[in-house]
Amino acid sequence: MNFLSGGKTCPFVLLVISLVLYHGMTFSRGTGVLLDSSALAKKNIVAIRTAVPPKIDGRCDDAIWKTAPAAGDFVEYAPRNATLPGLRTEIRFAYDDVALYILAVMYDPHPDSICKELGRRDQIEALNTDYISFDILPYNDGLNMYEFKVSPANLQNDCKYSAVGQDITWDAVWENATQITDSAWISEVKIPYSALRLPKIEDQVWGINMWRNIHRYHEFSTWSWVDNKTQDIFRYYGTLTGIREIKPPVRLSLTPYVSGYLEKSPDNKNWSWFLRGGLDLRYGLNKSYTLDMMLIPDFGQVQSDDQVLNLTPFEIRYDEKRQFFTEATELFNKCDIFYTRRVGSAPKNYFLPYDSLRTHEKVLKNPDQTRIINATKISGRNAKGLGLGFFNGMTTNTWASLQDTITGASRKIMTQPFTNYNVLVFDQNLKNNSYITLINTNYYTPSDAYSANVTGAEVSIKNRKSTFQVFGRFNLSQHYMNGINPEFGHQYTVSLSKPSGRFQYQLLRQETGDSYDPNDMGFLLYNNETLNRVRLSYNVYDPFWIIISSETVFQAYYTTLYKPYDFKTLEFDLDNSTTYLKYWTSSFSIGIQPLGFNDYYEPRVWGWVYKTPWNYNDSWVFSSDGRKLFRYQHNFSFRYCPGNNNVYWAIGLTPRIRFSDRLSVTLDMQYEKDLNSYGWVSTQYDAEMDPTIFFGRRDITTISNILNVRYIFNTKASITMRARHYWSQADYLSFYSLNENGSLDPSAFIEDQNINFNAFTVDLQFVWYFAPGSEVSFVWKNAINTWGDQLVRNYFTNFDNTINAPQSNSFSVKVLYYLDYQYIKKALTKKRDA
Repeated sequence: MNFLSGGKTCPFVLLVISLVLYHGMTFSRGTGVLLDSSALAKKNIVAIRTAVPPKIDGRCDDAIWKTAPAAGDFVEYAPRNATLPGLRTEIRFAYDDVALYILAVMYDPHPDSICKELGRRDQIEALNTDYISFDILPYNDGLNMYEFKVSPANLQNDCKYSAVGQDITWDAVWENATQITDSAWISEVKIPYSALRLPKIEDQVWGINMWRNIHRYHEFSTWSWVDNKTQDIFRYYGTLTGIREIKPPVRLSLTPYVSGYLEKSPDNKNWSWFLRGGLDLRYGLNKSYTLDMMLIPDFGQVQSDDQVLNLTPFEIRYDEKRQFFTEATELFNKCDIFYTRRVGSAPKNYFLPYDSLRTHEKVLKNPDQTRIINATKISGRNAKGLGLGFFNGMTTNTWASLQDTITGASRKIMTQPFTNYNVLVFDQNLKNNSYITLINTNYYTPSDAYSANVTGAEVSIKNRKSTFQVFGRFNLSQHYMNGINPEFGHQYTVSLSKPSGRFQYQLLRQETGDSYDPNDMGFLLYNNETLNRVRLSYNVYDPFWIIISSETVFQAYYTTLYKPYDFKTLEFDLDNSTTYLKYWTSSFSIGIQPLGFNDYYEPRVWGWVYKTPWNYNDSWVFSSDGRKLFRYQHNFSFRYCPGNNNVYWAIGLTPRIRFSDRLSVTLDMQYEKDLNSYGWVSTQYDAEMDPTIFFGRRDITTISNILNVRYIFNTKASITMRARHYWSQADYLSFYSLNENGSLDPSAFIEDQNINFNAFTVDLQFVWYFAPGSEVSFVWKNAINTWGDQLVRNYFTNFDNTINAPQSNSFSVKVLYYLDYQYIKKALTKKRDA
């Protein structure tokens, strides 16, 4: 139908046998006809200027759509690359000085079979739904792309891509409307220029491609053909032309918020309440660069972190979930020296109040986060491909309050003074999707006269066909403090790789100096290491026999200390991931450290080492077809060290039930056993300050259960609940003293080191997007943490003890309202004219 004319024995063997018996293949319903080279050439589509913008209603009756040329002739990407897809797609473009307009018609003779599960924004790829994706590269540089996805249920999904990867947290303000007819589903989209960064030129030439997903067939097709044997997909994208002499309006928006909290903590018997208010501002300095500013932020509704029992000498890295720090930050991720959670993190002297307690004193208040008073970032890229990023954040003085329990007198201790965080980055695009970057971070506390500076340079060079890549990075850390000599450290990484084709490889070397320390603003587990790695992979891209696609990877690692050049480990790994008929997926890995592992960090005293004997490990993960109402996934891991009889195994089950397109429930259950695990417990010093390092042999049992429930009322309103219980116990069986040669001798160390740790959290959230960029959210957060030395053998007894322990509760409501300068201006003009 023409819409524009007005119409409507071993597990592996058992798995293979079961797959063969379950032979009803659901490959793509494409024709399977291979296309010739002319159909695979890069394409161009022209956008038409419109004097009257189309109404975004998911219909095809606007006059502009009758004259705009259609981008059709899609090519299948997967599973049968470079073939003719079975269903037709047509897309048209129009524009004015405000926005780009898109009409997409996805023909389908069986509209009742179109997958259209509902979900929250940015969840399309995890849902059982078709979608159409519009990938836009305004600079046509092959590196920086904006992606806008729409589902038949009118759900939005947007993200950004750059040389450092995908930013799924980026959210723009744009409009879309869809409808399903008797022979297709239709999407109409408006993308304001305020959502993009544009080159300052008269005739715009944008890189572009459109991806269609027909989910019931697992078929992906693209307008401009993309070879599925390469990682560098952008070089296959076509172009969008015809957009010229646009005069984008002032890009200015304000998002004020107000929030209210009702809270109760374990240390306070009474409920407390408070109000907050703040503002996010976004201003387009020109077509290319944008200023984002956050004044008096509020992150109280951010999802709780998944806390774990940490018996290692290293810090736990948690994901960034604060929206300001996840949007438009791709430039700041270069060289891996900026960890955004350092801004507003725990005070550096958080434990000082407890160490400073006098007789009869107690800690009344000790904030576990520093307070951000403002944060600003400028980012963008000009017509010559030069990207600029600037970030500045400030946290105010953080104080702990102490009180004498007899006299009532109180005093304060500063746990962190005013701190300034600064990042500056320059990133230049080069030919063949290559780039070169220079970045600097600076951490400064004026009252301490302390400054930490890290400078990084990074370059990636590819040939025209993206069959060879050279990568290099060099970072320099510097620390300055009055009266102390500056300290410098370095890290460099170099690699040669073949990133496309069936056979791929990478040779890599990384050297991290013993004084390299980026952790004031970055994140590094440990320094003083050299790493050499060889990676070989073989990929199956086209379906054959019972396999749809597969990747097999072999890796070899050789690591040493940087200074002195002492051996750490030699490791070999073999991994495979395969998608089978009916889209079952399976992956396995096996690894071995034939010479053991010299651990220089577990002793917690530099110069000492604990030597782990040779060991091997394996794992297996299996998942059924996610399109079905019931999806099953399991994982199994095993590691064995014969020399000390250390056995680790873990099993996990993750069933998911989709009761309807609105309601789904997922339960993630994980069980781990680490038997005869050896680890540090204490260090004692004699009169000459010579250490005696004690290790313990322990059995560690960990159980984790996560329940996710999601109900979607419509694309604007939803309610989600996430409940997590994490329980880990360490049962110490015997103790040892560490020898200078890395071995252990039995010890009479008798301190009770048993640990029983529980972390229980509930995050319940209702969100209503009542206008573009505007929302109301209601959140309940419950948190319980318990730590003791009494082991509990029964899960339900332990769970009962946990939920009856002191807990934190927080009820909050937050309203954000998006104000766009152009809408305000239009409303005021209309009122004045009236």
